[in-house]
Amino acid sequence: MRTMQKYTLFSLLASGLLLAASSGAVAQATSAGGSGGGSNLAENFNPPPCDFTDAFYTANGINVTQLDTPGAARFGFFRQHGPPAPGMQANWVNDPSCSQNDPTRKNVRILATTGGYIDDGTGAPTDFISIIAFLLNQNFFTGVANARNIQMVDIVSNFEAYAAPRQRVAGGIFAKTPCGTMGTGAKPCFPVTSVATPTLRQDWRFATNRNAIDGSDNNDPQNGVNSPFGYFCDDLLGMWIITYFWYTVDPDHPGPVCGPILHNLAIKNGLNLDGTPIIKTADELNNQLEANGCGAEGQEDTGGADGGAVWLICPAIMDPRNGAIAKDAFLDQVRNPNFTPLDPAFTRNFNCLQQTGQFPQPNGTCPASP
Repeated sequence: MRTMQKYTLFSLLASGLLLAASSGAVAQATSAGGSGGGSNLAENFNPPPCDFTDAFYTANGINVTQLDTPGAARFGFFRQHGPPAPGMQANWVNDPSCSQNDPTRKNVRILATTGGYIDDGTGAPTDFISIIAFLLNQNFFTGVANARNIQMVDIVSNFEAYAAPRQRVAGGIFAKTPCGTMGTGAKPCFPVTSVATPTLRQDWRFATNRNAIDGSDNNDPQNGVNSPFGYFCDDLLGMWIITYFWYTVDPDHPGPVCGPILHNLAIKNGLNLDGTPIIKTADELNNQLEANGCGAEGQEDTGGADGGAVWLICPAIMDPRNGAIAKDAFLDQVRNPNFTPLDPAFTRNFNCLQQTGQFPQPNGTCPASP
């Protein structure tokens, strides 16, 4: 997979949109600045994330009746407080600027900002997404194609969000297989009914980089794979299919093959909450762990037999700079038992983006505030 920064890939698109801005668009961007950001249009032209309207969901093949059920836990109806938000912090707020900035958006602005590693081979902690709702089975799709005659279920299958549930169960025992249809049936097994941050051993990895330009979408029409989709071009709801991944060996007894692999990965990336290495890239998961029998991955039963989330509606912020991280947003990331972040790089990136609208400089410091 080629390395490509999504901000570079879409810079021409963003530039064209800015040049085409009308007086109405200027007024909209200023309203977005009022949503927890500054009022300087030149520095806050990226509006913060909001939910979509029911009409937009329907037009893209999503069953809104299912989406508004407690199991889906859609922001705007459920989870205003509580995890991932700490204390009295809200996960979302009502904000009229959402629909002013974009008529496909509902006036529910998302404050909970989940961090993830970008799946472009670098493992950089630069992806920030909004987990709006959980889709538990195929009944969430209506079977209606979008305006391009493509069904959302076919689009979303190309974009994976990699979740890492904790594998240590009662008594600190390390379970080497998940419960349910993805597992081997052996006991003990670890649960896969929730992907809430407190249940994860490490932060997410998101395939936001996949596109049809550089071939990272894995499109191969000659061999029967005809899916020329790009995440930010075609996945209009920002949806993901969840790929769960896990270790198939006990880290205390990894064996002669997996032992050195886990050792080297731990030196490179550090350890997660289970005491196994953090995984940031496809190469680490596919070529180092899975190819040597040290790890595995899977997706939940689309009929809902596993009881957890099969898909997510959680749009990634295409460019988190210049106002997209609002002043009242908060970072949702995996934390150690003492509440310190497992990966402080997410914290540094988020804080700089929120305070200055820019990523940290190469020396790790935030640029001067505008």
